[in-house]
Amino acid sequence: MNVFFIVFITGSSYYHTPLNGLKDSIIYLIHLLLLQLTVAGILYFFSLNKVIFKIVFPVFYMIYGIIAFWVYTLDISVSSSLIDATLQSKLYIIKDLITFQFFIFLFFQLISLYIIFRYYRTIETTKGYRFLSILSISLVSVFFIVENKRYNTFKSKLPYKLYYSIKEYNSKPILELLDVSKRHFRSEVDSLKVVLVIGESVRADHLGINGYHRNTTPQLAKKKDSILSVKSIYTNKTYTAVSLSQILTNMSIYEDKNVDEVSSIYSVLKNADVYTSWVGNQLLEFDYKPIIESNEKVTIIDELKSVYSFHKLKDNELLPFLKRDLQLKSEKSLISLHMIGSHWWYEDKYTDEFRKFTPVVDSKYIPSMTNDQMINSYDNTILYLDSFLSEVIGILQEETSPIMMLYISDHGESLGENGKWLHAHNDESLTNPAMIVWVSEKFKEKYPHKTEYLDSLYLENNTTDLIYPLILDLFEIKEY
Repeated sequence: MNVFFIVFITGSSYYHTPLNGLKDSIIYLIHLLLLQLTVAGILYFFSLNKVIFKIVFPVFYMIYGIIAFWVYTLDISVSSSLIDATLQSKLYIIKDLITFQFFIFLFFQLISLYIIFRYYRTIETTKGYRFLSILSISLVSVFFIVENKRYNTFKSKLPYKLYYSIKEYNSKPILELLDVSKRHFRSEVDSLKVVLVIGESVRADHLGINGYHRNTTPQLAKKKDSILSVKSIYTNKTYTAVSLSQILTNMSIYEDKNVDEVSSIYSVLKNADVYTSWVGNQLLEFDYKPIIESNEKVTIIDELKSVYSFHKLKDNELLPFLKRDLQLKSEKSLISLHMIGSHWWYEDKYTDEFRKFTPVVDSKYIPSMTNDQMINSYDNTILYLDSFLSEVIGILQEETSPIMMLYISDHGESLGENGKWLHAHNDESLTNPAMIVWVSEKFKEKYPHKTEYLDSLYLENNTTDLIYPLILDLFEIKEY
């Protein structure tokens, strides 16, 4: 039963994991076997009551198998967003997912189910009950021991991921936003468009325009007379869920300054008749989902795949939606683009033409990678970012109204400092995210004082607390 469970369900969570070499494969095989051991403990207790097992097990086994098929074939991410998308899917979309391969998979899964029950009938569930119960409890406890030591080790894999995704989907938002609908705001500018680009895991000191020894920003360097790179900006929020919650609200990075009533930047702007739109290449996380949903329009371009997928859409897929929103007849608007950026796995975040620095990472198992491989791949994502922001600026230059781009990364990334990699931990390498500002000539002409203030940011030490009031000031939001 466990062998079939690995083949038809749990193995799907590991199928797309990029690995190179025998050592990496063995490490992840051990990971898979440990996961299945915890599942085996649960399956044993299910099997003790033959009536319950015969009714419940086939249902869950087939449902999980159907989900696993699409994880195998499409590399989808099981998440609360997937559940939401599934419940809202039209019949013709579901029909497109039912393929000949799907029925072949289902056929072999049904054969495995038949084999399981054929042998199950010959088993005496009471035989060895005491020993096997103690063993099963021990196996189940491995799940909690491992998760306590390293969060999301097993929770992010099937079959557990479905349970936790449903639990998250049915939970109330952690963040309670202030209702500003009964208050009165107005924007005292007559025309202004701001494109807020939110980066992912980009540290300021790896930008060529900031003095990095590699030319990772060749396109932006050509625009150095029209852009401003803010080298000194600080955050202590080192992962997306908490950093976006802070950047897009009036919360402070300092806990003792956090407000009791949290207001979304989008709620305030909408109240002031400023059009707001969110276009994201990341699924909405539980912590900041209410903030994003306070936009007038929300578009997630790859809604079936999270950062755990290794086949995410590239960020250039955001650009058609930027053009779409710019065509709207709104004199005042804030368009937010949320990038997948430089999130691990780096090799999935840029196209082949930006693979300039080599050798690059070729396995998800970081301990088997050299420092050069990790940094080379990361710097290639910065090259892609450089091209992406240059394309954004090129699109905005076609606009006749005053317009600007404000780029801010949510946090930095550890690249071997103090033996640490990636993010979501405490290290100085995560605290200096990149920030870039570009303004159009029309913006400079119409708002010279705003331009002068933006230029002054280069000389100051700032925190990400800056973003919320900066955007309100740009639109000259007043309450009356």
